[in-house]
Amino acid sequence: MTGKVMLRLLLVFATFVIARPGTASAQRYEDHTVLLLDRSASMALPTTSGLTRFQLAVRRAQDIVAMGGSTPQHYAVVSFNGTSYIVHLGFTTNTALIQFTLNSLKVGMESAPVAHAICGSVDELLAYRPQVLAWKRIAFFSASDGDTGTPPSSQCYGPPNTTPSPTPGSWQFKVRNKLVSGDPDNEGDPRSPLVQFSNVLLGGPFG
Repeated sequence: MTGKVMLRLLLVFATFVIARPGTASAQRYEDHTVLLLDRSASMALPTTSGLTRFQLAVRRAQDIVAMGGSTPQHYAVVSFNGTSYIVHLGFTTNTALIQFTLNSLKVGMESAPVAHAICGSVDELLAYRPQVLAWKRIAFFSASDGDTGTPPSSQCYGPPNTTPSPTPGSWQFKVRNKLVSGDPDNEGDPRSPLVQFSNVLLGGPFG
């Protein structure tokens, strides 16, 4: 089973989990979203649109910000490349600053630490304004072939999955757990995830 297939299995799980009761309801006060962009070498490849994968990712991230929402929208801009991720902009409602930050990003030429970046983004979300009732989300922009750069020291490091369902100990299993419970070793209740997740480039639902 290829890394791309295994990543898609994770995404299928993540996009079908339902929101925590009271969190993703009409009564929520704010939306907190991490715009998580892949800057690894594979993102420099061209698409049928004439843009590179990375240029398309930036454009779609900008579209999400421009769309806004019915509640206050707080965004953070995070990217990953090599063996780590970078928080380029902490959470803010300043759309001009968010768009400026997205425009300033450049694609890299290294590997894709997918698990490390997703799990780190969950931590960023859970630490931000925990006293406020908010919908916590990760909008993921990547077309990489699985995880190729998460360091062994990362909380979500693990071998790739080898079965249709995430295998305990695999990085897919740990990322799934992190989204659901906030703990890579705790499966939690998939019906009540702490963080919603979608891959925008692969067409996963968002909103």
